[in-house]
Amino acid sequence: MLEARPEIAEREIEFRAKIDLAMQLRALRDAANLTQDQIAVRSGLSLKTVEACEALAGKMPEPADVALYRAAIQMRPSAG
Repeated sequence: MLEARPEIAEREIEFRAKIDLAMQLRALRDAANLTQDQIAVRSGLSLKTVEACEALAGKMPEPADVALYRAAIQMRPSAG
């Protein structure tokens, strides 16, 4: 089947990459004890974009969005 439809293999690779990224981001967020709302506020991303970054299906997020997401996890909480 893959010989007749090579695009299926390409989609499978993209799907696996999306799942791996989503799981990695979720694990980072959980380890930082943050909610999706907190990531959205810290990063300036919309909650919808944060949810899409962690979604196991759908399009790969933009690299800039992933960078903002990761940076938000590294931020220290503001005092007061």
